[in-house]
Amino acid sequence: MNNIKISATKTFSNVAADREWLTCLRGSSVSDTDAKLRKSVYQKVFTRFDEMRDQLKAFSGVAETPLMSNQYFNATMASYVRSIAGFFTIERDMDQPTALLWFMDMIGVLDNRLVLPNIGADDLTGISANISDTGALVNTPISYSAGEKLIPGSIQLKLIHALTPGSPVVIKDDYNGHLTAPASVLEVGEVNYLTGAIDFKVGTGFVPAANDTYYLSATKDVAGAPNDGVTIPAAGFSNRFKLDMNHVTVTAMPDMLIAEKNLMSIASMQRAIGVNPADIAAAKITELYTKLVNYKLANSIIGIDNSTVHAIDSASWSSDFYDYNSRLDAFRAELINVDTKLANQSVKGVAATAYLVGTNMANWFRKLTQDNLFVDNTDSSYINDLIGYYKGIPVVRHNSVQANTGYAVHKTVDGQLAPVIRGIFLPLTDTPQVGNYNNPTQLASGVYYQEANEGIVPELIQKFTVNS
Repeated sequence: MNNIKISATKTFSNVAADREWLTCLRGSSVSDTDAKLRKSVYQKVFTRFDEMRDQLKAFSGVAETPLMSNQYFNATMASYVRSIAGFFTIERDMDQPTALLWFMDMIGVLDNRLVLPNIGADDLTGISANISDTGALVNTPISYSAGEKLIPGSIQLKLIHALTPGSPVVIKDDYNGHLTAPASVLEVGEVNYLTGAIDFKVGTGFVPAANDTYYLSATKDVAGAPNDGVTIPAAGFSNRFKLDMNHVTVTAMPDMLIAEKNLMSIASMQRAIGVNPADIAAAKITELYTKLVNYKLANSIIGIDNSTVHAIDSASWSSDFYDYNSRLDAFRAELINVDTKLANQSVKGVAATAYLVGTNMANWFRKLTQDNLFVDNTDSSYINDLIGYYKGIPVVRHNSVQANTGYAVHKTVDGQLAPVIRGIFLPLTDTPQVGNYNNPTQLASGVYYQEANEGIVPELIQKFTVNS
């Protein structure tokens, strides 16, 4: 038997230098940085594959036959840049079937609160040296305590009449523990700079009315001398932080695609039309694998979404607008609202970097072609595919998504964070050819691969619907 061994690492280097493949890789990535990261992941996959084959030569059961033939390698390389993975996932090489995705949060030292989470809302409570308080203004004593040392001269008190909010009475401290105000405006006005206590009471010169308020501000003395005899700040009021490392566990599941062949049919086809069935098989494997990857990713996004749906009421536009362009403008305006909701829930995902949509929602995007806001993907050859770009943002149609539904998704420009992680343990790998002893003209062979598609950050997904 032929004992020629194909080096996946070397072959990858040759294919990865091809200009057309690089163009496809960049087109399916969110940035140049993301494309470089994805390329390095694929290189690691094939390098580890070669190492695995060297360590266990009988991996496929046929030691003399290379694990990965050219057709399976080409199918893998094509699928990597033709699938939707680059738009919706972060891709990682997996050294073993179960791997850990690490990330870091910044937390407070005193109370372990999440100050800067990897994803989600920041908690800046007590971090700033500037503090403030507001409340209803009454003619009884009002007390506020910062619990920390204050800088003399930084205290400011505003007394605000509800009927004339633009003309508040502004009162400041005199550096000596007193609030200085116009005559008779304050009956009491004292500041303890060491403890941060501020006490005041309005006098006869300012008679509180309904809905009157006060606004108090000051600056903590974070750089000054220690507060002698004063306890440390309460939990939640700290500018001391530490990094906390966490991880998500991802498990790659094995899968296999099995192709059965009939020797007589193959011979007849090649004789009749001069087509090599092996070439057709390679193209079909690429198509089938790509469709399976897209299917798994689309369902991962649908499965982890927990956003509050943004409903677009297009049915009312028929009575609100009398021309077609105005209705398209209304749809575009709604997409801005979708971005806002995505930003509010994720904080870091301030705008969609890709859309996953159903058939009817896809039609709304395609109608924007006349305004030059949508550009069709003329290479699209299947319903579940990239149909084009809305203002440069890829729009992917998939029939796993309900017809009138869409998902706005954000992937960070550095390629480090996305709603789904795709871990690759084994690329497409050919298995031994097996004969059927009950029918000697029949053969079967398969393609084995092992990868993970797991939702990890639902905050980077915003669902929206249209009732057309």
